[in-house]
Amino acid sequence: MARKRILIIALGNIASTVYTLPLASVLKDYNFSVEYVVSEKGFSVINKNPKVDRVFLASMERWTGKWLNSDTWEAFFKLVERIKLNEYDMVIDCQQDIRSLLIFAMCVGRRKITYSDAKGFSSIGGNEIIDSQNHTGNMVERNMNILKHLKIDYNSIDFPMPEIDYSFVLKNDKTFELLDKSKETIIISAGARNENKRWSPTNWKALIDRIKDKYNLVFTGSILDKPFVKEIGGEGFLNLCGETRVESFIDILKRADIVIAGETETTALAWAVQKPRVITLFTCSSPEKYSPIDTNDDKKYISLYGNLECQPCAAEVCLDTEARCRKFPTVEDVIRAISSK
Repeated sequence: MARKRILIIALGNIASTVYTLPLASVLKDYNFSVEYVVSEKGFSVINKNPKVDRVFLASMERWTGKWLNSDTWEAFFKLVERIKLNEYDMVIDCQQDIRSLLIFAMCVGRRKITYSDAKGFSSIGGNEIIDSQNHTGNMVERNMNILKHLKIDYNSIDFPMPEIDYSFVLKNDKTFELLDKSKETIIISAGARNENKRWSPTNWKALIDRIKDKYNLVFTGSILDKPFVKEIGGEGFLNLCGETRVESFIDILKRADIVIAGETETTALAWAVQKPRVITLFTCSSPEKYSPIDTNDDKKYISLYGNLECQPCAAEVCLDTEARCRKFPTVEDVIRAISSK
């Protein structure tokens, strides 16, 4: 008997794609054939993933800002036509935005499952609409609520990770030989594409000064984060900004004792790896939605934020002239979190 086929649409960044992996893992364990439509960023955690049978790549990065170009639409509809050649038992839209809606509405599925939103537009094309007002919490739990809708039980939240090329492991072995083995290692990802997600440079400088002698400090991020890392005093330590692919970064996170970062792809991947203690510094985004959770260990994942009246806002441009949310948590808050075991 042929396995039932499920298509998961997840066109967001690495973090939002990681948040769908526990859903895929359970479905695969129930003997479904699991397929994905992902962006270039999400591809890095879906390709070579043991729980995924097939991947369709949507070139969202390449198409961004070019939707008035006929070549973009031609490429987009070629992708849709490839997907439409397949008939799915279920199609699940985990993105719920205009980009995923276009694919969701046109692909062929017996059951087409999505969440409603406040405006209702994201449910167009679906025949099974889950009320989003009843599921407003953590993004992983939100995705796992789809299993409840399907009446599928699960015992744990597991993040299947892609296979890591051994060459990355060997390279990281040599890199980490430079560190003092008598000290714990802290991975710091201080940067963020959205400036409002960056903890203040003053706080970072003070924190680094407080912990630099007791811990190995390893700075990570994209090449665009290098100026910010330099600004906060990270140049004098092991700085891997712009030097790691996602596969390599997953291996690096496994070597960490502690991870400190804003609400970015780093904290999502650190949660997925499930080894290090993860301290997330929330500024403008929602701890309720994006905090890593572990019901068995309340000190493994620590989320810190300021509890200001304007939080969360998720704004690209801060309307608070003092950008107060970037000043919280305090340095002392983070020191206490590092010391908690």
